Amino acid sequence: MHPAAAADAESAALAGPGAGSPAWRAVRAWLSSPAGLAVLALTLLAAALRFATLGVQSIWLDESATMILVRHSFGGMLSHLAGSESAPPLYYVLVWIWTRILGTGPLGFRSFSALIGTLTVPVMYLAGRRASVRVGVWAAALAALSPALYFYSQEARCYGLLVLFSAIAFVAWQRALDRPRGRELAMWSIASVLAVLTHYFAAFLFIPEALILLRRLGLRRVLAPAGAVVAVGIALIPLALSQIGNGSKVGWIEETPLGSRVAETVKLFLVGVYGPLEIVSAALAGLATAGALVLVIRRADRRERRLARDAALAGGVAIAIPLLLAATHLLDVFDGRNMLAAWIPAAVLVAIGVGGARSGRAGAAVGACVCAISLAVIAGINAIPSYQRDNWRGAAHALPPAITARAIVSGHYSSLPLSIYLPRLHAFSEGAVRTREIDFITLRTRRTGAAPEPPSVQRKAPPGFRLATVRRTETYAVSRFLARREQAVSLGVLRKLAGDPEAEVSLQR
Repeated sequence: MHPAAAADAESAALAGPGAGSPAWRAVRAWLSSPAGLAVLALTLLAAALRFATLGVQSIWLDESATMILVRHSFGGMLSHLAGSESAPPLYYVLVWIWTRILGTGPLGFRSFSALIGTLTVPVMYLAGRRASVRVGVWAAALAALSPALYFYSQEARCYGLLVLFSAIAFVAWQRALDRPRGRELAMWSIASVLAVLTHYFAAFLFIPEALILLRRLGLRRVLAPAGAVVAVGIALIPLALSQIGNGSKVGWIEETPLGSRVAETVKLFLVGVYGPLEIVSAALAGLATAGALVLVIRRADRRERRLARDAALAGGVAIAIPLLLAATHLLDVFDGRNMLAAWIPAAVLVAIGVGGARSGRAGAAVGACVCAISLAVIAGINAIPSYQRDNWRGAAHALPPAITARAIVSGHYSSLPLSIYLPRLHAFSEGAVRTREIDFITLRTRRTGAAPEPPSVQRKAPPGFRLATVRRTETYAVSRFLARREQAVSLGVLRKLAGDPEAEVSLQR
């Protein structure tokens, strides 16, 4: 059977047909095949990794913004979207529905992303299956064990959904190139629309896909499906401009040099957001990835080379466009997580290298090396708390229950994640705070390429207060100061003591 036809049959099998249909018999036959069993095992492995450790890490700043937004009524959520977020509405609509069923706690939000991340594994198999079964299995393995996809499969944000819809669109795009029928083009258009409605940067992968389809199929066939995606993108422009106008949501990106962000993006694709020995692990993963690309160049057959060229072109353009926009200062929002859609063609390219028909033992060894490094990074992150997300949960739980109103002094933008764990918490923005208790919270500081810096301990007491207790771990430090009677302390004094002019002061009653 032609590889494209075989892949079509497996795509139908994974779509979930009726129990009595011939397609259902094809599902059972495929699941009992070595490839089906391998993909099933990898999907279960991905689910175990994501769901079993779903509650290990604390909610951090960005997730807390999602949770607070989605806890509104449906209409309230949509009305606050432009001022709160920098992404289109689809993820928030879907997670709003999801959390009304499973609850609005941290696990309720994260379970949606974990499910989405798990479903991405069989879709990546289909993305690689266009080359061969072996390439498809390797693509699924890379998705199951990717530290970046693992991280965003446990985060209450839109990035996991961006990857899933972009992967579905990529599969449909491949099928449209092999078999340019209306069904494949419609599927590509629908998946691309869903991806763009999830994250604006999905458009950067859609653009090269559309251009390649246009070149090979002609304008008449591509105009309607591509035009639908363009129309949706145009409809989102007013929302995007409103969100860009709220500079606090995206302006922070430009504060980091572009070269550093490019390096961070490469590291993200290789070994994830942050982990132990990340320079060593990134170097090893980079060498293994380079080995896979060498195998593509030297050993890939004609069909594999064509598919690899298409994947490289799509992924390269998807990165090059926002990079060019940032370099020319037309629109600088280049950031690693925004580029995650480009991970899909990059992973397929690596899978072709390690799983190609003539890659042999060298390909298997390189692929095993990539997967082993990825699994070691995931294990290290779960074993060492200081490499995990900011531990606002631990800091909040280190405080005893509030008997009277108390002030909490912590870093910039800290009141949002703290409010997830501390009830009745309100930001205090001006004047002096009157209280008998002041608590200082500091977190460990992430350092790119180095071990985290331990949290500092505040020991100098505000006027009229004495140091009562100190609790310090590798992820946070909490210093509690008490006074015999209620004292008034200005925000300026508290921020000076904290050593941070942007420190936030919150009141918990």
